[in-house]
This record gives sequence, C-alpha cells and structure tokens, in this order.
Amino acid sequence: MKTLQAGYEVIFMAPQSRRHKGKRATDAVVECARALGIRRMTRRLDVEGAGENGHLHSAHFFELDDQPVELMYVLEDDLAERLIDAVDQAGIPVFCLRRRVEYGHLGN
Repeated sequence: MKTLQAGYEVIFMAPQSRRHKGKRATDAVVECARALGIRRMTRRLDVEGAGENGHLHSAHFFELDDQPVELMYVLEDDLAERLIDAVDQAGIPVFCLRRRVEYGHLGN
C-alpha cells in the first residue's frame, strides 16, 4: 500500500451573499490561497445550511445568492496554518473548519 501523507483538511463556509471588499467572501479566500501558491481546492454548492444564530441559508429557485458555499483544501501542516492566518488577517467573514487527515494520490 502506498504511504499517505499527514496534513489538514481546511474548509471555509459562507453563503454566496456574504461579501468582503465588494467581492464574494469565498472568492476572497480563493485569492488568499492563490497568493500563497495554493491552487488545488474543491468548491461545493450546498442546498441549505444554518448558521450559528440558527438563520437558514438556502438555494431558492429564483434566488441563489443565499446558497451556502464550501471551499475545501487539503494541505500540509504549515501551509494550512498560513492559509487560515491569511484569511483571518484579511478579515474575510467565513466559518472555518480544520481537521487532521491522511491523503495522497493512489493508483498510477
């Protein structure tokens, strides 16, 4: 079996309507990641989610602006910390989750 590498899964979450300096908060996170040389990520559009205050965010047939968005990164320890710090220092209003994972390319 191929040896997997240890690191972190870092997920940032916000509704599409959340803004930071005129752009979507999640797009601002992507820009922070790119500035650190991070290119690989997964963007998920969720059906609905509830925030800490219980407010329901969801995609509606005519209005998708409140749709929850997740950005998922899998990174080495140091790079995960640097990305989280960069997003925090920039003041981007997102929820962040970080958890230990093992990862790697399998097959070929």
